[in-house]
Amino acid sequence: MEPKEILRTIEYHLELEPTEPVVIKVDPEYLEDMGSEGAIVEMEGEPLTIYLKKKDDLETLAEELTHLADIRSNIKDDGHVKYGDCFYNGVLKEALGYYGSKLFIHERKPIKIKSEELKKLIEEIKVKSKLKKSKDECWEKLKNFYQGGLNLDRRTWHEIGYDLGEKVYQYVQKTGDKEPALLLVIKNRYKKRPFSVYKKILKQVTR
Repeated sequence: MEPKEILRTIEYHLELEPTEPVVIKVDPEYLEDMGSEGAIVEMEGEPLTIYLKKKDDLETLAEELTHLADIRSNIKDDGHVKYGDCFYNGVLKEALGYYGSKLFIHERKPIKIKSEELKKLIEEIKVKSKLKKSKDECWEKLKNFYQGGLNLDRRTWHEIGYDLGEKVYQYVQKTGDKEPALLLVIKNRYKKRPFSVYKKILKQVTR
């Protein structure tokens, strides 16, 4: 598929306004230092560009185009975000990018969450979803874990975001209800507490 066709498919699926196509460049050396398979780059005097490590990497291209469509079609943040909320925003951003890539690469699998404690907490929420008190305790544990028990680096954002994106994709495929995917879009979570949005989505897709 051509990048423009991928972009239009993503925009239509996520109910976003159409935006202009973007320049695509393959430059593995440029991305090596960033430790990334793809990135959206804006340099002064140059058009917005998506850099890829590999020419035929549809998975990464679709993920970056999803980020692009989300940013271009919606209001931008005012920049005043607490670090913890930046982390949550990063998780939601990566969840949406992963979800967009799954529209084209259905067999894609998320990277594994390294923390066994985190995996256990997420699973407990699912198991105890009918026990309100136990469930509330699980949510409090999860929030506290995110705030103090994680090394909040880019890999962690991707681990948790991709895990959420996979759950959202499976939910949408099973139910036909796109609400959890649309909640990931910037305009639907702008100025809301990102953890609350994460919680709402995770509750819906794991019940």
